[in-house]
Amino acid sequence: MIRWPVTDLSVLIVNYNSWRMCVDMVRSFVRHAPQGEDGKPVSFEIIVVDNASPQRDPGAEAELEGMLRANAGKLIRHDENGGYSKGMNLAYSYATGRLVLVTNPDIVYLPKCTETLVRYQDRNADVGAVAPYGYWDDGQQANLPPNVLPTIRDLVATTLASISPWCARRYARRRTIDSLPVWLAKTPVELPMLSGCCFVMRRVTIDQHGLFDERFPLYYEDTDLSMRLRRAGLRLVQHPDAKIAHLYGRSAQTAPGESMRRYWQSRRLYYEKWFGNWGRRLYDASLWLLETKWAKRRATLLPQPVTDLGTTNDKPTLRFPTAMSRFLVEGSLDPHFFLACGIFGSGAEWTPGDEMFKNFGPTTYYWRVVDVSDLQRPRLVGVYRHTLQYPTRVMLAHGITVSS
Repeated sequence: MIRWPVTDLSVLIVNYNSWRMCVDMVRSFVRHAPQGEDGKPVSFEIIVVDNASPQRDPGAEAELEGMLRANAGKLIRHDENGGYSKGMNLAYSYATGRLVLVTNPDIVYLPKCTETLVRYQDRNADVGAVAPYGYWDDGQQANLPPNVLPTIRDLVATTLASISPWCARRYARRRTIDSLPVWLAKTPVELPMLSGCCFVMRRVTIDQHGLFDERFPLYYEDTDLSMRLRRAGLRLVQHPDAKIAHLYGRSAQTAPGESMRRYWQSRRLYYEKWFGNWGRRLYDASLWLLETKWAKRRATLLPQPVTDLGTTNDKPTLRFPTAMSRFLVEGSLDPHFFLACGIFGSGAEWTPGDEMFKNFGPTTYYWRVVDVSDLQRPRLVGVYRHTLQYPTRVMLAHGITVSS
């Protein structure tokens, strides 16, 4: 059924146990609502689907409903947690915009972000989706990692990197080299896939190629969409002038067991859908290998020597052998650095900002330092490990309960 656009932009959000964040996200969007090329406000509607959240917050829910009433929005209380794909498709069924902004509730919009995305999508008919540049933290210090398109080659590479320190070092170096042009881009850059946390699409594109495949219960729905759009000859673009902070994984952290179950289900489906029975069998073989006792012992081997900074109640300071005109610090919760944020700096030492730890709190962090004074020849300086225990003042500032 063809639906004629009624408004310029439909903002679609799926909420699960993240009421307060959803309120903050809507507030940041409204505060920085887009303007058109003519300088007039872009008309918009906000549609929130709640996926039967078991955790309730009456105050935040009431505030959200009030904000939606004031901004041509609606709250749809779904009777099941059918997953991100199903919830987003339900939201789209109510949308009337000629453009659609798909967004997670754990997003903070920065000035001119949606305006930049809307204008770029309007100007470029060959763009299937356009996404913003993302930060890991409110302080805009840590750059979010570019998404790596899952392929058979990447499946083999990550499997080998999990059991071989040499392969892990090789994979980390390749990932760094591939990430640098994206992190340093000053103009829109084409990517092989976009994250499903935030992007703008045309209604006509969605009506022609669909939004999310509901067989993916959580994760990989964005990868699948990216594959479909690229197969249709459309470009996927990240715009460096549109910026967000993505307070990553807050909803998933409220039900980690179920989130991971859905992750593995979606991952297997992805390899089967796009690479056939051979892809599924190779994925199953990879998973079987990594579950063996031998592989689990191998996985405990660190890819390279690590400088242990111990356990402290405050942020670490990384000190380097020599000063560098430009260095890259990659931060990860994984010593293999399969997924890592990136922070640029200069000098002979580096200390992270408070906001960088807001997402994950007290845990063990790994920091990989690369000298990028010469971008053509990045050089590994060292890897550091630090276990953080929040000092009371930082915990209170972030709203974390401190037991007596």
